[in-house]
Amino acid sequence: MGYTRFSRGGLIFDSVGAIRVGIIHMGFFYNGGGERTVLKQARGLVERGHEVAVFAPLVEEDCFPELMEETPVTPLSRINSTRIPLKTALAMVEASLRAPTALFRGLDVLVAHGQPSNWIAFKAWTRENIPYVSYLHQANRFLYPRRIDVETGWGFDKSLHILGLLHTRNPLLKKLDRESITHSRAIVTNSRWIERKVYHCYGKGSIVCYPGVDVDSFKPGVGGPKKYILTTNRHIPQKRIDWTIRCLKLVKERHPDTRCLITGEPTSYTRALREYCVKMGLEGSVEFVGNLPSGQLVKAYQEAYSYSYTSPEEDFGLGPLEAAACGVPSVVWDYAGPRETVVDQETGFRVKPYQVEEMARRHIELLEDPGLRRSMGERARRFVERRFTWERHCGRLERVLASAIGILGGCNPTNT
Repeated sequence: MGYTRFSRGGLIFDSVGAIRVGIIHMGFFYNGGGERTVLKQARGLVERGHEVAVFAPLVEEDCFPELMEETPVTPLSRINSTRIPLKTALAMVEASLRAPTALFRGLDVLVAHGQPSNWIAFKAWTRENIPYVSYLHQANRFLYPRRIDVETGWGFDKSLHILGLLHTRNPLLKKLDRESITHSRAIVTNSRWIERKVYHCYGKGSIVCYPGVDVDSFKPGVGGPKKYILTTNRHIPQKRIDWTIRCLKLVKERHPDTRCLITGEPTSYTRALREYCVKMGLEGSVEFVGNLPSGQLVKAYQEAYSYSYTSPEEDFGLGPLEAAACGVPSVVWDYAGPRETVVDQETGFRVKPYQVEEMARRHIELLEDPGLRRSMGERARRFVERRFTWERHCGRLERVLASAIGILGGCNPTNT
């Protein structure tokens, strides 16, 4: 393995010899931004000439099937193939206790995305002497809950509820979590917001490596009518999709024909969202379309007036960037991760948390001014192309991995 730096088109690129990388994710049981990041990260490193294997305690076949077809994932838990209650929680616990580190022999380095992956990678280091990097999308929210977590709890999902109880009633888990994070060769975070959270929780600095967008797939449409306000997010109380529904109610007072499209896999909480639509008199104006294949998801972005992102205390959030890549401006809270992905009044609007009335006003402004919508969308697209591509992400991560195994002499990349 060796390391070189070269330039192309005025940009600086880094290249290292092939590294054998294992990526461990907490579990593939939902089509979310974290899962997409892992799979695109793996594909990007392969395209840069590295050998990559992906692992997780739980692997559901309907989680990003198109991406998993080109990037297979190896289950770490024996429970993966069974159909039992609390399967998610049991698979994570079983994989943590057993920690099948023999599967990682022959790898040069591991990348661990969230607990229990960090613990499993720590055990691989102590047993197999394999260095690891922790990629944190957030600090452990069972141990370091956000205000929204305290307000909503985890009762909407039985597995998450059980995992939450295990963490709060077993002080040893906090010690093991800290040990597995702080012994990483490097800690990588998905935003400066999480960089600060990680330092607060673990007393360790980290390297920011923003997730990216596939700008060749997510791109502006060829024209046609704009049909709705779009939101894409997990159907859980912490995401506060109900605020987007409430926002639509306010928008419709001025534009009665406005609709809202909500993507995402139905959960036990989806019923509550549907009932809220009925309560607000919006049952005919809000459409829940479930998980969409990649092509249909891109089309959903392209046909939107604007994108609504009402999740509070969000660690990063790929949605506003995917919308931006499709030339659609977003309206987000001026707080946490979205402050880094939306340039206020340039690529979208950042609104004072959590003023739904102000958010509705900004959506109305975009609805009524096609020229503003178009110019913001064009700037948003350029912003993503410049700062949030998977090539940029994987090049930065590649340098971190090279440093972790000593190719770069231990020098960590700086946050640029």
